Amino acid sequence: MKKLVALALIGVMSLGIFAGCGNGNEKNAAPAEQTNSNVEENAGEESEESGGQEEAANDAGEAVTISAMIQQSRYYDGLQAMIDKLKEEENIIIDVQVVPDAESLNMLKMKLNSGEAPDMIDYNIPAIYDIVDPAKNFADMSNEAWVGRLQIPDNVTCKADGKIYGFPFLSVPGTHGFIYNMEAFEKAGIKEVPATWEELLEACETLKAAGITPIYVPKDSWVPQILMTDNFAKILGADGAQEFADKLMNNEAKWTDMPELAEVIDQYLDLYAKGYINDNFASATYDDAIAAVADGSAAMHFNGDFFAASVLEANPDAKVGMFAMSMKDGVDVATENMSSPGFVAYKDSANLDTVKKVFDLWSTPEYADLYFADRPGFPAFADVNGGEIPSYLNDINDKFIKSGKVIPEWNYYVMDLNALCESSLYVYYVDAPAKGNMDGAAVLEKFQKDFEQYMKDQGVEAFN
Repeated sequence: MKKLVALALIGVMSLGIFAGCGNGNEKNAAPAEQTNSNVEENAGEESEESGGQEEAANDAGEAVTISAMIQQSRYYDGLQAMIDKLKEEENIIIDVQVVPDAESLNMLKMKLNSGEAPDMIDYNIPAIYDIVDPAKNFADMSNEAWVGRLQIPDNVTCKADGKIYGFPFLSVPGTHGFIYNMEAFEKAGIKEVPATWEELLEACETLKAAGITPIYVPKDSWVPQILMTDNFAKILGADGAQEFADKLMNNEAKWTDMPELAEVIDQYLDLYAKGYINDNFASATYDDAIAAVADGSAAMHFNGDFFAASVLEANPDAKVGMFAMSMKDGVDVATENMSSPGFVAYKDSANLDTVKKVFDLWSTPEYADLYFADRPGFPAFADVNGGEIPSYLNDINDKFIKSGKVIPEWNYYVMDLNALCESSLYVYYVDAPAKGNMDGAAVLEKFQKDFEQYMKDQGVEAFN
């Protein structure tokens, strides 16, 4: 816990992704001026010999092209500026394939299985280590020069073998909470942000009566589940969450043994039953969520603090705030995502030397400052300036971060289950409002069966 408190204290400007169980996210769309929008299908088929030739060509002043797969929500101006600088000053061209966030994991697995993965892959670190075998698929970066300048190396280190496979942008990722449009609150006559769940429901009713969508939720499963994993951790507490997670993983407890978790899901479902969620939640996109909060047609959205930055990019004149609260009264903590946005390098890339050069350059203030120019955050590297704390983080910073009242979201305690959660638990959770066939207890009962089978398939002794 001391480490966690320390992380919280230094993470005053964190802008992670987060998300839960592996999917953390940052912006809605690629810049309009981007032209290299597709990875060549044969990118992963280049030979080692051609890779050497390309590196030599780069040294001679000729252009080298490497491929990258980037989640849609994380492809924004700061990253584009870094890509542009590489092209202008190093003659390194990054051919970008932008993929929808909800499809990125499956696409990543497919490309790795086919041996056609791009040279660079954008994902959350270290969450990716628990989803895809890093030693098998990604290049070891442990001995790269930039590793020595990491503020918190443990945050990007693989627990299984102690190696670093990913290049991070942030030291401590983002805080979770409700991002809200202040003018929408003002229009509805709401003078103070909710401090309890009951107050949140009252605010939602007031907003609904004023013709404003209280909470906007897209169809992307990684988004709605954040509210669940956030409150699982808050209700259990850091110590309780760790204890319960250990029991689950050792087959000493079942997911259904903790009725408070089912209650969290029921409270989530209640938002839909009361009409506090956008009617088109089954088809709405992440872009739609950003646009709705940006123009004030929707008042709130629950996510990492990076969402606020996306709203301001969509509408620089928007008045955006953020608050954190719990579904359970008396719980006064915020949660943070423990995975940083960043990149891994495909182990069998023909252009691995060039990718390593890119990472080395991107770790320097000259490049990294571009990343934080429009999106201040807490940088991974000690000599990089992350900028000033955004105004929407002030309340979160004053109430929670400065006092160390920040704990990891639930996903942190069960990282080995990332892949299972994304394909099972989160799907049940997200589908429940539309199908109307499961309450919280039913969701957990169904997931418990999947969990037991998964652990058996993984050969975990306690389950066999």
